[in-house]
Amino acid sequence: MKTTIFGAGAVGGHLAARLAAAGADVSAVCRGAQLDAIRERGVTLHIAGERYHARIRATDRPEELGHQDLVIVAVKSSVLPELASSIATLVGPETAVVFAMNGIPWWYLYRAETAAPAPDLSRLDPRGALARAIGLERVIGCMINSANEVIEPGVIRNSPMTKNKFTLGEPDGTVSRRIQAIAAELERYGLEAPVTQTIRVEIWDKLLRNLATSPICALTGEPIGVVGRHPELFELGRNLMREGLAVAKAHGIDVADNFTNSYGTRPTSTHKSSMLQDFERGRPPEIDGILTSVQAFARAADVPTPTVDAVTALVIEKARRMGLYPAAEWC
Repeated sequence: MKTTIFGAGAVGGHLAARLAAAGADVSAVCRGAQLDAIRERGVTLHIAGERYHARIRATDRPEELGHQDLVIVAVKSSVLPELASSIATLVGPETAVVFAMNGIPWWYLYRAETAAPAPDLSRLDPRGALARAIGLERVIGCMINSANEVIEPGVIRNSPMTKNKFTLGEPDGTVSRRIQAIAAELERYGLEAPVTQTIRVEIWDKLLRNLATSPICALTGEPIGVVGRHPELFELGRNLMREGLAVAKAHGIDVADNFTNSYGTRPTSTHKSSMLQDFERGRPPEIDGILTSVQAFARAADVPTPTVDAVTALVIEKARRMGLYPAAEWC
């Protein structure tokens, strides 16, 4: 299966290294120092005591690669719409496109059944750029359970204790032939890629874990363990998850309160959330996918979210001061 990883950063680099090291036909789209390093030295992934290394074709001009059987998009939702036309150059008549990213995805409402009025998620795909360029019918969802960080160009470090599971799901919940073929291909090369009929439940499960920690890390500038060092931040994280759970339930999503299961009574993880990594590197963080989308669901179902609202306002203000989020539009 001819595969391109579009966005070979932390998660995309993990996928590219694992697949290519096992012999898969993989190319990567990336840019800047990451592109230069992968072209010169290949891509390297460190998982505990294991090292995966591979030389792969890498480019910042995806049109050079031609049509693919599978495209795995691993760029951040904050920059995704502007890349729609570039992703489209890889898409042929039978191409499937897996969106492997955090937060509520742009395609979420496609073939969705909700228990409350549909939220306005237009921020995730302004003017429908992704829907037009790629096509909703090509979409396969993916819930990432794999924490990674680019520690130097071309080198990715996997966080300890992460499950490294990439759960796939069709938007309509069917177990189609194409998703079975994709899962089999990924697992053939060593990735754990189970198929679910409830991809939106999986998405919310991961989203709530991000909601409970990512904005706190972004505001404090500290890894996830900061939540375990301060009782006030621990309670803030729990409140963020509680409000998110209420929003999910109002939209017919049954997700367990997994704060303690995920982080324990005193989180100690030294992993920096992807939102904090974005702030540190001067990249637009996934504010809309992780924060304002939860607010949109809450407004649609008339669910109060005072903690989410306060934290979101602070994260947006920090991002605006750094030029990483659009300026406010006053009515």
